[in-house]
Amino acid sequence: MQIKLIHPTAILVLPQSNGNEAIRYASFCGHSWTVKLLLTDSRVDPAMRANAALRDASWWGYTEIVKLLLADSRVDPTTRNNAALRYASWCGYTEIVRLLLADSRVDPTAANNEAIRDASRRGKTKVVELLLADGRVASLVGREGVVSQ
Repeated sequence: MQIKLIHPTAILVLPQSNGNEAIRYASFCGHSWTVKLLLTDSRVDPAMRANAALRDASWWGYTEIVKLLLADSRVDPTTRNNAALRYASWCGYTEIVRLLLADSRVDPTAANNEAIRDASRRGKTKVVELLLADGRVASLVGREGVVSQ
């Protein structure tokens, strides 16, 4: 990798400094190319701060970044009670929900079925359909179509 300084007084910040701030901010801002580049650097830990990079990308709907992060074995999509899935469900990001459900570690019933309850409450029909298609959620739906608590 070749880096050119734009200004002679520019300060070089290591990619892993400040709790891997670089990848967290790149994920938060939707800069997929930067995330991809940072993931090639062994000093970067995308799982720092309870997988904040994945949670942020899931909250803001950055599908490409979620794909990149899930491909990294250090990332755990289940941290903070499956927050990435709950955030994507809340916001109605069907493709991100689909990606997360494809990971066998993810539990769509976490936090007392919060993902489907929030998606239902917010009218995110496509997300509700995806979650209901998952056998773990469907088995909790009662006769009246209500998810058991």
